[in-house]
Amino acid sequence: MRLADVIVRCRELTKVYDLYGEEKDRLKALLGLRANVKKFPALCGVTQDFHRGEIVGLAGLNGSGKSTLARIIAGITQPDLGLCEVSGTVSMLAANIGMNDQLTGRENIAYKCMLMGMEKREIAQIQQQIIDFADVGVYIDQPLRTYSSGMRSRLGFAISAHMNPEILIVDEALSVGDVFFQSKCYRRMEEIRKKGTTILMVTHDMGSIIKYCD
Repeated sequence: MRLADVIVRCRELTKVYDLYGEEKDRLKALLGLRANVKKFPALCGVTQDFHRGEIVGLAGLNGSGKSTLARIIAGITQPDLGLCEVSGTVSMLAANIGMNDQLTGRENIAYKCMLMGMEKREIAQIQQQIIDFADVGVYIDQPLRTYSSGMRSRLGFAISAHMNPEILIVDEALSVGDVFFQSKCYRRMEEIRKKGTTILMVTHDMGSIIKYCD
């Protein structure tokens, strides 16, 4: 790969979380008082380049830092140390990211697209494609709080994959869908990858990593 093909550049990323023994310890820490707190290093000096048009799998045990790395790349979390340079728009598909339980499915389409900086004209052009892909039936006009986890996943993926992001991060979101919808999602990911989208898959499914990832 040429240097110009690097779309995400991570250098010595380190992220440490505070773990509190009890809720009162969290309050003490907020007040600047001595509290029972342990340090948990979620990432320790991670250095990695991600290239345009790649599908990359992020695998590991629970607590190994997969989602933390994904959230840093998405700009949701900031590292304590190190550098993360992202040269493109990022859409992240994970539980409750960019979705509002009080809005209907149709309203969530507009809401999440607007969060990504899309104009009403652009949203109108892709709205029906998203609805058809999600295939949640009459629930598209019902509040998101009435959706099952699988339906939320369907809608979330449909929105994220049709906004044509330069980087798409899928954080375990397909694990709750049925096998037919998962197959449709992977076909869609292959379509946008061919157009140059970089896809990061956070998953425990080694079969999918072996089958789909570069």
